[in-house]
Amino acid sequence: MRSFVLWSLFVLTTLYPLGCYGADALKLRYLATILGDIKETGLKKPEGVACDDQGLIVIADTENGRLVRYVLQDNTLKGGTEIKVQEVVFPVRVQLNSKGNIFVLDGQLRKVAQLTPEGAFAGYLTPQGVNPPLVVPKSFKLDGRDNVYLLDIGGERVLQLDPSGKLLSQIPFPKNYGAISDLALTSGGDVLILDSAKSTVYIAKKENPQFTPFTKGLQDYLNFATNMLTTTRSADIYLMDQDGGAIVILGPDGLFKGRQLAMGWRNGQLYYPQQMCINKNGDVVIADRGNSRVQIFENLK
Repeated sequence: MRSFVLWSLFVLTTLYPLGCYGADALKLRYLATILGDIKETGLKKPEGVACDDQGLIVIADTENGRLVRYVLQDNTLKGGTEIKVQEVVFPVRVQLNSKGNIFVLDGQLRKVAQLTPEGAFAGYLTPQGVNPPLVVPKSFKLDGRDNVYLLDIGGERVLQLDPSGKLLSQIPFPKNYGAISDLALTSGGDVLILDSAKSTVYIAKKENPQFTPFTKGLQDYLNFATNMLTTTRSADIYLMDQDGGAIVILGPDGLFKGRQLAMGWRNGQLYYPQQMCINKNGDVVIADRGNSRVQIFENLK
């Protein structure tokens, strides 16, 4: 297992300030790399990762068609157990709800599967009361009540579903959009969507649910962002710049606030990264797809 989990703690040479702007931005220091499971079966182009405040990390090991579960506690990684069910063949996005259930978007089946905390298949999330009924999910997020916000690129909309799949609301995509790739939720209940092609974030306010531009000029700070994250611990918005191998930080006003990390193959660098998550300690976990690994960073802020 040692060859598959490379651990480096508090080494100043692994602090990567390249491209960091602003005193209030994330300040990341490399902690660890996960290359495979406890049996030393390597990850293969992982695209998804989820973490909770108890230290759980669930990896969507995409091209191996499985999940891998670790626990990070006191700067120590434990576990590395495989979760593999026949109902999930190509996991690309992962989320955890308040009960510890695992939600997985299958990029080939175009379905969201629900697993128990132990990893047993518990069924697919089936949208109910949706018109038109054809749903093609690209991404999804869960709110604090375990409602599911589904990015439906087939119906060009965001669907809000209750935990059983019943439709609560839907918001159409804005006119003349480019390529909507992800969504995020603010602590105030607003919905954000990311237009990768136009390097633009749109917002639908809770009190006025229609998408309007939230950002301007992001093309000056990123190449091609594909993933977006907000947390309850900060009002900042984090964009994963896939083609630039970096995290771009926006303030709650949508203005550029900073940039962290850089493209490469060494520990602490990224190559076509995908989903990221942040736990209560501020640890940042990134699915580093192009390097077939998951990396963990400490937030020094």
